[in-house]
Amino acid sequence: MLKLGAIFIPVTDVKKSVEWYKDVLELNHVGNWQGDEGADFYFNSEKQYVTLVKLNENQPTKFLTNSEYQNTYYNFTTDNIEELHRRLSQKGAKVTEIYDDGAIYAFEFYDLDENKLGVVVDK
Repeated sequence: MLKLGAIFIPVTDVKKSVEWYKDVLELNHVGNWQGDEGADFYFNSEKQYVTLVKLNENQPTKFLTNSEYQNTYYNFTTDNIEELHRRLSQKGAKVTEIYDDGAIYAFEFYDLDENKLGVVVDK
């Protein structure tokens, strides 16, 4: 069976980003790479990893699907989208409104480097 092993997110300041991902997303911090060139996290319920990789210049994780919409490269999911949205907002994360997108409900949020991260749940 194929499973997702890790996603890689570019950041410009590993130390600040580690604190943000620990506090705001409540991920388990595994450790930093040598020289603070990156850091690894995993989700509480799964051993699926989120890895931060240090870059010298900001390279946000989004792409244009048309002239008006910047899509994320990946989405997270949750059992309670309203609760997650409320919690991220309370912790100061920049979030969009929850929207109905046909077969899913979704919203986006942004990390310290303006990486656009999505959250979706099936209806």
